Amino acid sequence: MLNELLRLTNALSEIMHKDAIGSWLQAPNSAFDGLKPLEVIERGEIDRIWSMIFFLRSGVPS
Repeated sequence: MLNELLRLTNALSEIMHKDAIGSWLQAPNSAFDGLKPLEVIERGEIDRIWSMIFFLRSGVPS
């Protein structure tokens, strides 16, 4: 799990400032039905975050 979180943090740092990752993970997000990204991870739905990262990297609107 630690490896997965490190990979996620590295991927997020490609699309946002590293300083913003911690607060982003703890803030409710409409992309996740109002859940905080940490809550999405706790629910075992980290694939939702990976999907968001994919679309942001590719520039494809979601």
